[in-house]
Amino acid sequence: MSADKSALVLELGARYVRCGISGERAPRCVTRWEAGDMLLKPLSAADWRQYLYPKLRALCFELLLVNPTRRRFVVCEDLLLPRVFRETLLSILFDVLKASAVTLVPSMLAVLYATANHTALVVDCGWAETRLLPVFKGIPLPYLYETVPAGSRNCCEQIRKELNTAQDQPMDGSKIALPVSEAMAEDILERACFAQQKDPLPNVVDAKFQAHDNNVLQVPGSLRTGAVEQLLLGDESTDGTSIVDGIVQVLKKAPLDVRAAMLENLLFVGGTAMIPGLAQRIVAEVRESLHHDNEFASATAAVDRAQLVQTYFPRNVLAWELAPS
Repeated sequence: MSADKSALVLELGARYVRCGISGERAPRCVTRWEAGDMLLKPLSAADWRQYLYPKLRALCFELLLVNPTRRRFVVCEDLLLPRVFRETLLSILFDVLKASAVTLVPSMLAVLYATANHTALVVDCGWAETRLLPVFKGIPLPYLYETVPAGSRNCCEQIRKELNTAQDQPMDGSKIALPVSEAMAEDILERACFAQQKDPLPNVVDAKFQAHDNNVLQVPGSLRTGAVEQLLLGDESTDGTSIVDGIVQVLKKAPLDVRAAMLENLLFVGGTAMIPGLAQRIVAEVRESLHHDNEFASATAAVDRAQLVQTYFPRNVLAWELAPS
């Protein structure tokens, strides 16, 4: 299909927007936006228009370098976006950017195209929260939809707190001159942190981290693994709920004939799922939790078969890659 006839594909996350042309192997650009934080407060259509219009215009004309007029759009979105947000988005695409057609695709369903499966428990680990949606034989089960207030933001807050309260320590003649920002904490989470497995490494070495201002940060080994633990065990920043708890709750609410299929097909997507070892550790924690749950005492074999769905694309762009065009 020629580029001029291909659809423009947008995947709207809480922290990032991924945009590109359908048929290409990867998004052309991934850019930050603040929609996730803005969704925490009620906004009018005028407020959303004031924010969305310059963002969408910049995506098309400055980043993708295409004229959106008479082009088709495919938008991968959250199932529970507010109606005012969705209506404002469509109004801008049709009335201002003159799109010929817009297809709205739930991102948690689009990711299944990346696998040979039609059944999975989709676990979307994002910036502000983790969303869970069972899909059985191609049919989503929205009455089992669950959210957990645990995501990368919680990890970044812990990284900032520990590094900013630690005493400045000289490292190669440099010191931390400025407080660790949220963006820097996110960079540390991506490049230096990982999830310990059930048999943890005895000694995790400290990491020397080159900041953008050329200062060198000393990231303790305990922080490299500890920043991720709250996603697995829960703490006050996640209201005491972890991703493991969310998965267990969904499984308990699911019909008996669906539980085994969900356990055998755990599909992790989203930027937070890219943290090394996180998905594998969550599966191990789910197994252990269910083995100690009387409700699953007769389903030991199914619990032992709990496993990840293998994907052939990065977990953070899975919805974009498989968006229909």
